[in-house]
Amino acid sequence: MKLEAEAEEMCGGNGDSECVRQLQYASSLDFAGADDKAESSGSIAKMTPSEASMTLEHSIQLPIELWEKVIDHLVDDDIHDRAPRKRELERVCRGWHARCRFRDRELLYVWDMDKHQMYRLINILRESPERCRAIKRVSFRLGYGSACNVGLFAVCMAQKLPRAESLRLVGINWKPEQLHPQVFVHVTLAFESVTMLELSSTMFPSALVFGRLVRALPRLSVLDCYDVNFEKHCDVASRIWERHPLWLDTANLQVSDDVVGFLVTIGVRVRQLSCYVIDLERLSELVTVSAESLSSLEVTFTQYVPPDPLVDLTLAANLHVLSFDFFDIVRLGQAASILSCASLPKLKGLRFNSSSMFDSTASFVQDKLDQVGQDSYARIDQTLSGRQYPALQKVTFQIQCRAPRSRVLDVISEVSLARLLSSRFPALHASGRLV
Repeated sequence: MKLEAEAEEMCGGNGDSECVRQLQYASSLDFAGADDKAESSGSIAKMTPSEASMTLEHSIQLPIELWEKVIDHLVDDDIHDRAPRKRELERVCRGWHARCRFRDRELLYVWDMDKHQMYRLINILRESPERCRAIKRVSFRLGYGSACNVGLFAVCMAQKLPRAESLRLVGINWKPEQLHPQVFVHVTLAFESVTMLELSSTMFPSALVFGRLVRALPRLSVLDCYDVNFEKHCDVASRIWERHPLWLDTANLQVSDDVVGFLVTIGVRVRQLSCYVIDLERLSELVTVSAESLSSLEVTFTQYVPPDPLVDLTLAANLHVLSFDFFDIVRLGQAASILSCASLPKLKGLRFNSSSMFDSTASFVQDKLDQVGQDSYARIDQTLSGRQYPALQKVTFQIQCRAPRSRVLDVISEVSLARLLSSRFPALHASGRLV
């Protein structure tokens, strides 16, 4: 049993002038190499002599791996404006400053720029091959605008980004009539090394256009979609997908039912699948299509997901890890029905996660658990302890609580949570698999 408490915290930041700041920042990023001219740039807060003299003795109290993860989280979050918070980290000590600078050189943000700003950025990059070789992630945010800037960037930056690993498109309305006829050829030339495609709040005219974008990235192994939709639905099955099927190491599909339908149609092969969709029948079809390759599955249930039909896991015989995420723990009954109808001989780990505990006291958590019918607990306990899951080694319950700092001490303890759960799953508890 695991309990995660998050202290709510307000973050400031104004993104109105983001495109100007990003352009200035891109042009200041150490184009000269080792002399690090960015230290003198006005877009980066300067370290005072007292700050510069700080040693790692203060920060080393935390494991290096931990504070590096904190910095990486802030740098990788290109949805919220974390620049003010990151500048604070840069001032902590030389080690933190160096880590921030190192990560900044790997990222290129193209946010809300007009065509003039785009050309200026492109010219800066083309004159700085060292900077281009350092870039690993390119992020476009266009505020529900046309994909023209993406096409322009691809045309001008062909074979200029040899180490790019991730391409992110946010708020884009993909309109082919506004793009170069050979835009997907240029996408291949500019992003041939990309292995991860991230799409958020993006609209495609059809599944065919979406498929051409996917096909334009020959090394694609990770597909991450949030709120991705198609204006038209058409049959995309063709001999090219049959002869060269799409293999994905990871697919994370959130509120993107159209993408799920596309992947079913082309017969995708996925190793790790994470889904939050409304159409559970479609999800069952995707699990069936990828059954042979599927080793990890995470399914999210919300109040918008109907209780029926259930996700059919019958053919997922190679599944090793299964996770159920609930916005409301009452949905545990739905998971009980899914598990009782399946037989997964290779399943080793099962996780239940509830992420909507807005009150974290012991009494509130107990009341929420009591809202789940006793028959659901009994079915899960009996099913997982029987012959349907012979390889099962670990069942984890994780409750994520959001609490203000003033009430952190009131959060239910892991010992109390374990006591509540063990009484509801006596067989799993007795076997030592309930952890």
